[in-house]
Amino acid sequence: MAFYSCPYTYIDSRICGKKCYQKEECHIHWKRQTHISCNICGIPIASSYGMCMKHAGKYYSKANYYKNKLQDKKHDQASQ
Repeated sequence: MAFYSCPYTYIDSRICGKKCYQKEECHIHWKRQTHISCNICGIPIASSYGMCMKHAGKYYSKANYYKNKLQDKKHDQASQ
């Protein structure tokens, strides 16, 4: 069996490089999410919004607002 070098890239741009049997990634990183770059500043991230915490703040707060609004609406309907 041949050994491969793990190509997983950490968030600070270092490469894992551990020896592994799989071509894809080592036993530690094979289930990890792939990091994409922030749409605005280019920092590697693993966010569903496609932006880093600095730039996705307004989207997080908007999602939280609508989630709370929906919960309040359900609570009001249940109490009637």
